[in-house]
Amino acid sequence: MAFLLYCETSSLTRLMQTWQGILRGSVGEVSGIFKDKLGRLPSERTLERWSSQYRWVERADLKLGEDVEALKKKTSQIRQKRLHIISEVFWDKLQTLKKQMRSGEPASVPELKSLWEMMRIEGGESIGKQEIVRGIDESEQKLPTPEEQELGKAIDQTIKDYYDSQIKKKNEP
Repeated sequence: MAFLLYCETSSLTRLMQTWQGILRGSVGEVSGIFKDKLGRLPSERTLERWSSQYRWVERADLKLGEDVEALKKKTSQIRQKRLHIISEVFWDKLQTLKKQMRSGEPASVPELKSLWEMMRIEGGESIGKQEIVRGIDESEQKLPTPEEQELGKAIDQTIKDYYDSQIKKKNEP
């Protein structure tokens, strides 16, 4: 139990403070559960010896790695399940629209389109000509050259001139 509490607090000092809080009952609902299992607070020297003897730091790092992997796996499973559910709903809606069309009823497709987009996005695919960007690659970022800056200013001025002329046309009688 002391090791698990160490994993949660990640230092011997915080371990001792948390342990004292549990014994006082000031940590909330957790206090009652752990109070009996933890027992008396050992001395700092005893905790240091246990930490060294049982390699708490290394084991805590391993446990953290295992917990992260478990979370990644669980997240992946949730994504797959969501994609599966959306795909099933999409398929059912597609079949319903197919029946409507065969019976001569008009078929509305906005809901189908929304489901298709949801399915594509959940699968990490684009929903049109746009590409789903997962992040910006900082290594590809660079400042514009002086020539590019001048071209940018010229484009901005052309756009401004165009809109100014549009406003002038509206204001003329």
